[in-house]
Amino acid sequence: MARRCVRQRPGRRALLDPDGRPSAAAVHWMEQISGKVAVVSDGQLVHRRPLRPVTLALSPEHSGTAYTVGHPEPVTLHRSFRPTGEAANLMVITPGTLAYLDVLRRDIDAGKLTNETAATDLAKPSVSRGLRAVAGAMGLKGPRSLPPFFAAATGTRNGRPVTVLSRLAETSGMTTLIDDMAEATGIPLALGLAQLLDGTSGRPGVHPPEAVIEPERFFLDLSHHLPHTSNNDHPGNCVITTVTPSH
Repeated sequence: MARRCVRQRPGRRALLDPDGRPSAAAVHWMEQISGKVAVVSDGQLVHRRPLRPVTLALSPEHSGTAYTVGHPEPVTLHRSFRPTGEAANLMVITPGTLAYLDVLRRDIDAGKLTNETAATDLAKPSVSRGLRAVAGAMGLKGPRSLPPFFAAATGTRNGRPVTVLSRLAETSGMTTLIDDMAEATGIPLALGLAQLLDGTSGRPGVHPPEAVIEPERFFLDLSHHLPHTSNNDHPGNCVITTVTPSH
């Protein structure tokens, strides 16, 4: 089984604070594209270089290449669901941006940049690194028709191989959420906290979200906080899930 959670590139406004310094999110991003990051391979938790390509065929309408990035999900999914195959966080990203990130990764790993100076360079790209990125972008594969934000799993259902794709509905309200770092972080956190406070996720201890959050209620609540993602008949339709036979 493989599980992949995918994130888009943050908007330019998320890279710099109002005082012109790199934002915490941008510095965190540089940390997660450099060194080695946790992924699951053959059911085991391992550490590998980030920005590796992963080509996906999720459904007849959704296929392309995304690139590995560090984040907690492979670690938590490994503990919660014990996937037997691969699990990684991926970025849906253009070849040009990916090539520039790879230049920054190499310079961070070589000690030429810190996470902070790399984040500043990303917000205000330098000419020399831009030229290196142009050369590196040749031959890189792009996202094609992959959704901007999704989770996918491959495995067997009733003895047959299938791919399950869950993606956010591409509405104006959801686009606003994805493009706003504060809302994309704060609204899901608040909805999860609401379940903790009212006892919905009342199991004691420290747990990852997928182990304690009630998903149907979570996405129903999410749809109520976003414009143009719900209607009277299907109030929780901010997430679209499809099941496709795998080959």
